[in-house]
Amino acid sequence: MHILLTLFQVTVYELPTIYSTQEETDTRVVLYLHHAVTLGYKSAVVRTPDTDIFVILLYHAHTINLTVYLDTGSGKHRQLINLSELAESLGEDYCSTLLGYYVFSGEDCTSSFKGKGKVGPLKKLEKNPRFHKVFRELGDTWNVTPQVQKSLEQFTCLMYGQSRHTSVDVVRAVLLRKMVGEDEKLSVKSKVDLARLPPCRSALKPHIQRVNHRTALYKRAHVPIVEKPKPYDEGQGWVRTTEGILEPLWSYGAVLPDSLVDLLDTNDTEDDESEDEGTDDEEEFTFDVVIDSDDE
Repeated sequence: MHILLTLFQVTVYELPTIYSTQEETDTRVVLYLHHAVTLGYKSAVVRTPDTDIFVILLYHAHTINLTVYLDTGSGKHRQLINLSELAESLGEDYCSTLLGYYVFSGEDCTSSFKGKGKVGPLKKLEKNPRFHKVFRELGDTWNVTPQVQKSLEQFTCLMYGQSRHTSVDVVRAVLLRKMVGEDEKLSVKSKVDLARLPPCRSALKPHIQRVNHRTALYKRAHVPIVEKPKPYDEGQGWVRTTEGILEPLWSYGAVLPDSLVDLLDTNDTEDDESEDEGTDDEEEFTFDVVIDSDDE
């Protein structure tokens, strides 16, 4: 038996053009694609199963001067998506709206709305163009304006089937009354699942702040050195513990009146009927959801 050993010399050197303070691969991939343009490449393939990267690239595809393909899935489900072509067909406004909505409805560092998923609320968003602008505005600046806060609260009411209301606190009261029964009094025997209620305003506010912070980072993925506030700075939606651990700021105040804390039972209850489409939708958000949206 003959064993042939071949020695390879590996040279390591820095590429100042892609030096960045971006901390995540999700955003760095945008820098790598821009670097590929400077090297003269006309196309690039990004291999990933990550929906976060898909949505981020859709947003940036309009400014990347090459054809970007997304290689995703495995086995018979593996597919190659021409992401540049898809972004062009969807339009820049839709891709920007989708980025803000995707982070708002839950991603790596932002919580989701129990029982709502992404697909059902996205369909409601598509049918209500008045909310498109507010999702496009998310992340333009590092601090959330009162108008953005108000508009996203209105959209949250819509998500829970209460389009006639603009206050999540009012919607919580309406849905809680449905869970208990119109002619019944709230008691320890009432079967109430608080997780199926929308967040109260004091909890929705820091959620929107976290969403804005994350969307701002995604929108700046093409910037190597990003000047940004700390996540635990005021108005960014997180806090830092005395041990230095970063945690979400879950609420700016009590989420329930003190008189109800010991009264409510969080057992599951039957689906509450909303005024427009009824049941919640937890259908999985996949690449095909956006592609099918384009076909429509």
